[in-house]
Amino acid sequence: MRISLAPLASRSGRRPAAALALLLLLSGCTADAGAPTQPAEGLLVLTGGDPASLVVLAGKKGNDQPISIGLPLAAGDTASISAGAGGVIVGSTAGGDLATSDPIDPQGSAVDIAGLAWRRVEAKAEGGGPIPAPAHLATWDPTGRRFAALAGDLSGGGDITLLLVVPGDGKLSTIALKRGLLAVPPAWIDANRLALVAATAAGPAAIVVDTSNGKVTKGPAGDQLLATSADGSVIATSAGAGSPIVLRSSKGWLADDGTSVGSVDVPDGFTEAISVALDGKGERLAIVWLGADGTPRYDVHDGRDGWRRVLSQPLNGTSVASVAWLR
Repeated sequence: MRISLAPLASRSGRRPAAALALLLLLSGCTADAGAPTQPAEGLLVLTGGDPASLVVLAGKKGNDQPISIGLPLAAGDTASISAGAGGVIVGSTAGGDLATSDPIDPQGSAVDIAGLAWRRVEAKAEGGGPIPAPAHLATWDPTGRRFAALAGDLSGGGDITLLLVVPGDGKLSTIALKRGLLAVPPAWIDANRLALVAATAAGPAAIVVDTSNGKVTKGPAGDQLLATSADGSVIATSAGAGSPIVLRSSKGWLADDGTSVGSVDVPDGFTEAISVALDGKGERLAIVWLGADGTPRYDVHDGRDGWRRVLSQPLNGTSVASVAWLR
């Protein structure tokens, strides 16, 4: 059964205090405004459960730690999020639906958080066909106006189709990949190329898809988790349980030249990273670590300070979480 993506909140119920807190957040996370007051400002944290929960971290005057503000979700089983231009979030549900949110304006205009509305993504291909279902793991490209998603049975190992959606124009294009993939969100390397993790007999191996012509080429092997900065210039990778997060330039990673710009080891008491996110230019890194006891924790690291950990927060009551950054 398809899940309704009707808005969860009514615009009649306003929260001035929450809107003010969001203004404090947005004043610190514009793309050209320089370094934010707090390195964690603008981080979106999605946790699983019944229902799922989404929060955004905001700055508070006179407080060294950010505050957490709840955001409505499109559906209770929202499973992944990605933020695009103007703060528009695309969400993917466990049932395979896609929805976009009202914009959270990165220039600081007021937004009524309680009334943040979502709408189902409707798009058609040139032949008139709708978005194939189920669709998962949508991520915005560097322009923030088009997103990629994966259609098919990711858990069953069947062939996956890459979806490219321009929601503002209702346009859809597809690329049949003719192979199985790991359940890893598409990682945009530039405006036309993205990296995916294929499941092969020899283990995980990246593939690079040119969305302008559908050409698929081999990428570096061994990484199970990939995430790029919003501009595609920096990539964070993990080879799985016990492995550090390694940060590279995307060009260096593609060339498989062995260079890196930093790394973050798995903390004591944790097993592996289950979600990784870089901000717009790859200067801030958020990681969700899975604890040995099954409890996740998210950390924020500041690349402008040697990738020092600047925030750490346990996520009790859930075993699933993911992170993204507002643009």
